[in-house]
Amino acid sequence: MDYPPTNLLFLSKQDVDALITPEDVFAAVESVFRADGMGQVLSPVKELMPAGDGGALFAMPGLLGDAGVAGVKWTNFCPNQPQGLPVCWGHVLVLSSTETGQPFAVMDATTITNQRTAGGHTVAAAKYLANPGARTMGVLGCGAQGRSAIRSFDRLFDLSRILVHTRTREKFEAFRTQAQDGLRARLDYAPTPKALAEQSEILITATTSHTPVIRAEWVPQGAFVGGVYSFYDLDSALSAQADKWVLGHRRSDGDEILDNPDFAGKLSAGDVYGTLGEIVCGKLPGRESPDERIVFTHMGMGALDIAIGNRIVEKARSLGVGQTLRLI
Repeated sequence: MDYPPTNLLFLSKQDVDALITPEDVFAAVESVFRADGMGQVLSPVKELMPAGDGGALFAMPGLLGDAGVAGVKWTNFCPNQPQGLPVCWGHVLVLSSTETGQPFAVMDATTITNQRTAGGHTVAAAKYLANPGARTMGVLGCGAQGRSAIRSFDRLFDLSRILVHTRTREKFEAFRTQAQDGLRARLDYAPTPKALAEQSEILITATTSHTPVIRAEWVPQGAFVGGVYSFYDLDSALSAQADKWVLGHRRSDGDEILDNPDFAGKLSAGDVYGTLGEIVCGKLPGRESPDERIVFTHMGMGALDIAIGNRIVEKARSLGVGQTLRLI
């Protein structure tokens, strides 16, 4: 049987890195949360499969009804990688048309993953939940997520100072040598997690620690806290003590945060104020007072990667970037 030709646009990591910008990531992520608040996004719960030493492989599907695009990111989380490899890397994103069901693009999604988390949905949350005049940001950890947060927040917020705490001063100095160039804000070292929290108007926790590092009582009034890794490295008491606790997505975060056995007895659904989508589309107010302490936790959803990937495909086609592969 003869089938009509099906072509795929293939984008390597180098292609994606050349095309992606913090502004693209933010615009795509904000649009997903707005669409989600309006019921136009499908984000099935992830199904984790064991891999390596304490790691997992899993698929992150999603559908953007307003854009007519669906897709899946095949991804991983392996905290004990051999040879010093990153904890999360080698992601693959496949995009399909919801009209025909045909795939039209496949790309490396490692940089998309790194940028859409601390530098994407956490930035979008801060737009609606942080104090507009915030000038000091604190970042716990300087891995891929921490670096992404610093670049994106520096580009999209009017910050004067970015504090970083990592395990050693030497590690921070090596990081600053690489990261300071091109930043508008000044990079400084916070000697302890407590000092980091107490001085931060925007606080991003971006580690893989399974032990809380930031205590609730250290977070000052008026601060916005973005827990990239949920409450693993953040005191779960903040979920109840904060003026507002906001989730990224009710279904996926309900499964991965509220129903997570690691947080059993520590979190209550009754403390959830709402979702970021409900705030972005205007169903709920975001920050209502400069003194509110607001915490945002989200474990990610495939729809975010799909929206960013779709934007990158549009840029790639207009610039002639990538390779065309014949699938059928």
